[in-house]
Amino acid sequence: MIAKLHPLFVHLPIGFILISILIDWYRKKNMSIQSDKLSTFMWGLSALGSLFAMGTGVAALRSGYYEGANMFIHLICGYGIAALCTFLWFVKWKNKSFFKHQNGILKILLGAGLVVGGHFGGSLTHGEEHLPMPFEPKSDLTKIDLSAHDSINVYQDIISVIFTQKCNRCHEEGDARGRLNMTTEEGLLSDKYGDPAIAPSDLGNSEIYKRISLSTWHDKYMPPSGPPITYKEKKMVEWWILQGAPFRGNLRDLEISKDMKAFLADEYGVDLTKKSFYEKVNIDPLEPELFNAIKEQKFNITPLAANNNFLDISNHGQSKNITSERLDALAAAKEHLTWLNLSDTDLDDDGLRQIGEFINLTKLNINNTNVTDTGLKAIEGLNKLSVLNLFGTKITDAGLESLAGLKSLESIYLWQTETTSEGVEKLRAALPNCDINTGI
Repeated sequence: MIAKLHPLFVHLPIGFILISILIDWYRKKNMSIQSDKLSTFMWGLSALGSLFAMGTGVAALRSGYYEGANMFIHLICGYGIAALCTFLWFVKWKNKSFFKHQNGILKILLGAGLVVGGHFGGSLTHGEEHLPMPFEPKSDLTKIDLSAHDSINVYQDIISVIFTQKCNRCHEEGDARGRLNMTTEEGLLSDKYGDPAIAPSDLGNSEIYKRISLSTWHDKYMPPSGPPITYKEKKMVEWWILQGAPFRGNLRDLEISKDMKAFLADEYGVDLTKKSFYEKVNIDPLEPELFNAIKEQKFNITPLAANNNFLDISNHGQSKNITSERLDALAAAKEHLTWLNLSDTDLDDDGLRQIGEFINLTKLNINNTNVTDTGLKAIEGLNKLSVLNLFGTKITDAGLESLAGLKSLESIYLWQTETTSEGVEKLRAALPNCDINTGI
């Protein structure tokens, strides 16, 4: 209880000291006996207040929650301020001078102690970044940036980092205060000594969540010193617990609301928009001679983007005759080719068998061509294919069975084909995440 009075008593002597300095300034201007007595009285209050502040501060220190360099500097400044105030009161009372410019030097030292001690006291109570602009204090807490991560483990990459920065110095192996070890899964889930630190999917019985949700002035608020848990960190811990507190697995495999996706993107740089294969993989540019060979075969060829070396190739506006020579030119770039449009051509099943070797295809438009169910068997291995346009072909339900294993498919266009509603529904059951468009 005494320790909780420290914030009150630590501010009282500051006010007394400032009043005492103002009275001394007034006394120097007017040299009145009344102001001399008032100065002695106020320096006495300053000394008394600083001693009370030191007493409550030492009580707070004995709680064991305050430690480190910030605490040590704040403590030394507190002792110094108490000593200086007491000495100033004594010399005022006895009207003594022990060295030249005595009172001025002591007040300068006192001011320096107040500034330095106040700063480090604020760091202990409110965190390293408690000062406003333009001071821009540098925090030693590492900001969590997951923008470059493809696979993200919520606990390992976010939650455990928060606990390490804000909690583990008091709850680690060998120094588990309250018999709580927050550095291990077992320690967080254990209910051996009461409510577990983390109760998956249950905020009300998760002791950590209850403690970080209290007022910062509450006796049981955590952490009691150092940088406090921020609103965003609390929100992240809350969401993690409600997700069942998973310690393993990929963040991208969880069901995440639109608002939470925006929060994760803003706070941790996590982009949860689904990326195509070609957006996640870097590839060297196609050799110029192969690039030119494709152009010589009258194909339209362009890189997908200025910073992406995968290729978009189409036959739009060119000859409708897809010869083996033309397909051979494409085959030389099969690792770079990811979008291919051969619609409205005489492409047949033999040509489609060669296209089945283009391992990085993600979009294939072969609408209004001569391909049949037999040809579709050739593309069963295109496991990166996400868009397939079969509009205006002779595909039947038998051909759809060849597509059932392409789990990467997101869109299929089947207008004006010979498929039936029964065959389409069977394909929908096999590919529940695929949009199958029949034009109806």
